[in-house]
Formats: sequence, structure tokens, C-alpha cells
Amino acid sequence: MATKDQEILDLDDPKISQLVMDLMSLQKDINGHSRSLQLKVLDKYYEQNLLNFFSRAFHVKCNPTVSDYCKLWEAWEISGHRLSNDDCLKFWVYVLKHWGEKTEKTITEKLVKLPVASGSDEVLLFNKHDVFIADDLQLKDLFNRFSAQSLFVWYPQPSKPSLPQMKLFDIYRKIGVRTISESVEKEESYTVDVAQLNQVNPKENLITKDLVTLILGFLANPVMKMEAERRHEIIRGLLNITFLEIVEPISVKYSLSLSSGEIVNARASRMICWDRESSKFFTQKLDRSSGYKNQIEYATDFSEAISEGVLWENCDHIGALSELIKLAFVLEFDEEAVRFLMESKNLQIYLEDEEFIASVFPSD
Repeated sequence: MATKDQEILDLDDPKISQLVMDLMSLQKDINGHSRSLQLKVLDKYYEQNLLNFFSRAFHVKCNPTVSDYCKLWEAWEISGHRLSNDDCLKFWVYVLKHWGEKTEKTITEKLVKLPVASGSDEVLLFNKHDVFIADDLQLKDLFNRFSAQSLFVWYPQPSKPSLPQMKLFDIYRKIGVRTISESVEKEESYTVDVAQLNQVNPKENLITKDLVTLILGFLANPVMKMEAERRHEIIRGLLNITFLEIVEPISVKYSLSLSSGEIVNARASRMICWDRESSKFFTQKLDRSSGYKNQIEYATDFSEAISEGVLWENCDHIGALSELIKLAFVLEFDEEAVRFLMESKNLQIYLEDEEFIASVFPSD
């Protein structure tokens, strides 16, 4: 009497026999992590009754699991296979669709290499400890120019609704990928020609009354939890440093350490540097006729140097203060503009701050 499976398939049929051999070979590939491993979607080619037979006879899964996808990725890692953007997209869309604690644990444990953008249709796989999330576009541009290899994680371009960039970056973070800003080490160096140094009065064009007002308003924000005495101490420290005008820009060296022990170096220059150890503030002279790019670059360097020096004990707030100072700088610290800027950010100074400002700027 014919079995149910025999009623479905004639195993003596050469075509069916070859199909069975293919399935057995596929099953062997899956169990043995073959380099040629691929996921076969059988319902594109066979009717449902055949799929039911495959499931019973060969334990073919109705749907691939996260582990199956990881086996596929591991095979790509071993083979050195270069992925197409489409293959990479399909993999991470599946991961996002099935994201959860179990998927996070599996992906974190199984994936050794992650995709990096190569500038072409091919996606390369590198050790996940040697790739970074480009949360700072200036650093990204800098290291792209100095590094011989791709350093930044892949994401689909143009953006795909099925795989939003921020959600993909969130997955990368959760499985151990670092941001470029937290991974880079920065070292500033400068050569000072004493004969060309020119000490300047900071109150004339750098540390103005309105800049101090803006900084005090930021420090007085309840989020900062800073008493008036400490706020005023910080401003005194700013006013008491020596401001020196330099001719040559400051050289900045950025370094990234990779898992191999290799160090990737990149260099840039800055117009301004606050050396807290020597209480010296070095700055090139700003030529406002040199164009908008030069002005915004100077404003950026100035705002970052001031913010880093003022908030060295509160690093989490450096970026926010820097953006405020940069905008005020572009507005040439106009009193009314600074007042409006502070109000728009819900910042204010108190009576004790006003009295302090009057004491350090008595002629204004």
C-alpha cells in the first residue's frame, strides 16, 4: 500500500530523484557550514504539497531563522565574499524585522565582521572592532582622506524605508560598534616663534561682555547644577589666561587604534587652542574679509576651545555650549541678538551674575 509521501512523489522519477539529491546536498551544506551556503526559498518553485513533503522527509524549515541568516553571514566572512548592496540590505532588513533580545544576543555572538561602505556596489566585511559609526562628519571626512581602508559601517544609499539609517546604527551600537567620536584620540601641537608672539587684550575683541553673559546664562541653567560662586570662578579663570596671537596654525593629530595593533593617524589644523596647563590661549588673527568659510571655521574653533576650557569638568555639555557660542560669534556678539538667543534657549542670568559682570566689565 502506497504511503502518503509516495502518493505525492514518485521517487523513481529521475527528476524527483535529482530534487531529493539537491535537498540532501543543501541540508549537508547547512549542517556543515559550507562556503557555498545559500538560503533557498522553495515556495517560489514548488507547490504546497511538495513543500509539506520536504518538511517531513528532510526537515526543511518553513521559514529561515536568525541563526540560519547568521550561518550565511559566517560563510561570507570565511570566504572573503564581497556582498552586493542588495544582499547586505536583505540581511539587515531581516535582522531589523526580527529584532529583540534573542536576536541581539545571537547577532552579537555570531557576527565577527560587519559591512563597511566601499564607495562602489560592493560591500566589504571587516572586524567589527575596526569599524565605526560616523557620528562626526568632520572626523569621517578626515579619516577617509588619511586611511587606506574603509573604516565606517555600511548603510543603504539612498535611504530605504525598510531599513532606516538610525535604526541600523542603533543595532550596530548594541552589537558593539563604537562611534568615531568616542574612539579617536586627539593631540594638539604647535610651534611658537616667541619673536612673532603678540599678546592681546582679550576684552577688546575675544572675551566680550556678551560672550561672558552667554556663558553665565548657560552655566546658570538648572540642568548644570552650578552655584553662582563656581560660575564666577570659571569666568575669572577665562579672563585671567594669557591670550597670544600666533602666525602658524595649530596642528592636530587624530589617532584610531585597531584590533590588529595598527594605529590609523590623521592630521588637521586649527586656528585656536586653549592650553589649560600653561593658562595660555593661542589664536590666529581673524581676517573677516577672507570669506564666509574662513569665518565659520574660526568661529567653530573658537567656540570649541572656549567650551572645552570652560566645561572640562562637564564634558557632556560641551557641544551644546559650543553651538551657542558659534552662533553668537557669527552674529558678532551683538547684545540684542545674544539676549534673544538666550531667551530662545530658556537661558537667563541672575542678579548676582549681573553684579559680577559689572565688576569685571566696569567701563561697559
